[in-house]
Amino acid sequence: MKTSDVTKYDKPGFDGEKYVAKQTKAILDRISKFKNRLYLEIWGKFLYDSHASRVLPGFFPDSKKRIFLNLKDKAEIIFCLNARDLASNRQLSSEDIDYGDYCLKMISDIEKEIWIRPKISINRVSLDNEIESKKYKDRLQKLGYRAYLRNEIVGYPTDVDYVLSEKWYGFDEYINVEKDLVLVTWAASSSGKMSTCLWQIYIEQTMLHESWYAKYETFPIWNLPLDHPVNLAYEAATADIWDYNMMDYYHEKAYSMSSVNYNRDLEAFEIVRDLANAFLPVDNYTRAYKSPTDMGINTAGFCIINDDIIKQASIEEIDRRISWYQEIIDRGDGDKIWIERCQKIKERL
Repeated sequence: MKTSDVTKYDKPGFDGEKYVAKQTKAILDRISKFKNRLYLEIWGKFLYDSHASRVLPGFFPDSKKRIFLNLKDKAEIIFCLNARDLASNRQLSSEDIDYGDYCLKMISDIEKEIWIRPKISINRVSLDNEIESKKYKDRLQKLGYRAYLRNEIVGYPTDVDYVLSEKWYGFDEYINVEKDLVLVTWAASSSGKMSTCLWQIYIEQTMLHESWYAKYETFPIWNLPLDHPVNLAYEAATADIWDYNMMDYYHEKAYSMSSVNYNRDLEAFEIVRDLANAFLPVDNYTRAYKSPTDMGINTAGFCIINDDIIKQASIEEIDRRISWYQEIIDRGDGDKIWIERCQKIKERL
């Protein structure tokens, strides 16, 4: 099966128009709860979410573009990439393309499509990748972009006192933003989006400019069962980074309501909670979150109109992901354990 193959369905399983309207409203509702600046971490691909369009037939792959074009006059963009991935040349596509070139294409496409020139945060810089990071920063600056180097944070996230000391959070350069909505997007997983958001919020708090945090999410879909095929397809899509779905026990405790999330988001919630409690005032809305589900903005589950089609498409996506991983393995860049994980996910169906 070619990785570009997408099954066409006679009827949609998802209402794309309804989703754009509901997600836009949910974002505006969240903004209304905040004073001053909101840092909105963006889950998934920013411009074109092909995975979502495959598992949710009827989903507009450019949904985020449609939403944020309406908000572009009040927004700025920070694009995050990982210095470790830059040095190791992590593969982000089934095509053989350098990590740095792939990131630059994403940055350029965002500027062309949203009409906002992103600022670039090169995260997790260390002695091991400092040379490559500085060269890439120079490359970006020659193209007219404002780029910033942010160091690997020793002790992050558990040693709160050390992380918030001048040795770390007080050491990196502040990314100068002016608008009250900052969209923080990424090259791929582990690009340091949340760390960048919290860093900016921390510095602005020291500048007596209060700001807040929230997260735009699509998968897993929180109000579907843990082993619903669309949520399992998300696990398959992230088999290379060991993401897995789990119940949001914080949400269950706070609201006596079941909610599906994933391992890194539960960890992220704990980081946000601990750091926010350490340096934000009590009335900052970020401190009001009682669960990872609270932290996110995700209306996708309310826009499914044919669950059978969604299930079928999601099962096909797991097979597609196996083929894609095999292509990467065949050229020597992957690990067969990714396919083994997908096979175990298929057994859960």
